[in-house]
Amino acid sequence: MPSLPNRPLQRRHIEALVAVGDSHSVHRAARELGVPQPVLSRLLAEAENLLGARLFERSSHGSMPTAQGKAVLSQARFVLRAIERLNDAIADPQRRPIQLGCIPRAMHTLMPGLLARLYPAVPMDTTSAQAADTPYQFRVVEGSSKMLFDQIAAGSLDFAILRSTTRDDGDDLVVERLYEERTVIVCAAGHPTIPAGPIHLSRLVGQGWALPDAETSSRVTFETFWNEHGLPRIRPVIETRSFESNLALVAGTSLVSIAPESVARSHVAFGLLRIVKLRRPLPANPVMLAFNRMAIEDPLLSGFREMIHQTARARMSTARAVAEYADHSTALR
Repeated sequence: MPSLPNRPLQRRHIEALVAVGDSHSVHRAARELGVPQPVLSRLLAEAENLLGARLFERSSHGSMPTAQGKAVLSQARFVLRAIERLNDAIADPQRRPIQLGCIPRAMHTLMPGLLARLYPAVPMDTTSAQAADTPYQFRVVEGSSKMLFDQIAAGSLDFAILRSTTRDDGDDLVVERLYEERTVIVCAAGHPTIPAGPIHLSRLVGQGWALPDAETSSRVTFETFWNEHGLPRIRPVIETRSFESNLALVAGTSLVSIAPESVARSHVAFGLLRIVKLRRPLPANPVMLAFNRMAIEDPLLSGFREMIHQTARARMSTARAVAEYADHSTALR
C-alpha cells in the first residue's frame, strides 16, 4: 500500500484510529465520534495510506487491528493522552493529570511514600498552599499485573506499577525494575499448631488458607513455590482482593495467609500476627514500572518517573533497616 508523501497524520486521523481500535467497529466508532460512517471510513483509509500499512482487518465480526495496527494504536493513544495533558496544562498549569496503574501490594508499600513526596505533612495553616504547589493530579487504577500491563499496552495508562509480565509488545514499552520484595506466610500470633521456629513448608499442608485472588501475581508465585515442593493443591477457605482483608481474617482465626513482607512486619509489630519461618523462604520477586517509551521525552512524565524511582530507592533502604531491626530484636529474645 503506497504512502502519500509529505503529509502527516492529523488529529482527526488519530482519533479515528483509536475509536475503531477501542470499539472494534467502524459503525460504533462513528457513532461515538458523532460523524457519518463514510467520513470515518475515509479517515481510516487516509491514515492507512499515509502510514503505508493495513491497520485493521475488516470482517463480519468487526474491525480488528493487525500486528502493525496494534503498534500504531499504542502510539496513537499516547499522542491523544499527550494532547489531553497539554490542554489540561493550559487550563490549569498547576495540576497535570497522571493515569497510574498499581498492584494492591504497591498501594501499601510504594504509593504512601510517593504521595508523601507530593503532599508532605505540614502544619494545617499551610496545607492549602502545599496542595496548590503539587503539579500532579492522579487517577489511580488498582488491579492485577496482567490487567495493568494490558492497559499500558493499550495506551490507557501513563504508568503501571506491577510485578511481572511475560508479554513482549515490541519497542514501544519500557519495563524498569523498581525494587524486590519477598512474600511471606503469616498466621495469628498465638496460632495453636504452627511452631515459632523454622519449619518445612509441608508442615502447612491441611491448614485453612485465606489467599489473594487467583489472578494476582502474588498468588501465582506462591502456588508455583508450593507446587515445586510436590505438595497437594491448596483449596482456600476464602479468596479476597485485599491483603488487609486476609490479614484481618488471620489475626483472629486459625487461618494462614500470604502478604508482602513489609506489610506483614507492620502488622506483626502490633502483636496480632507473626511471620511463619520457613526453612526455605519464598523467593523475592521484582516490582517493576511499565510505561510507553515516548514518556521519556515528555517533561511531565519523565519527572514523575524519576520520582517513582526515588521513592522506590528510599523504600528499599527503609525496608532493609526495619528487617535488620526485627531480626536483631528476635535474636535478643
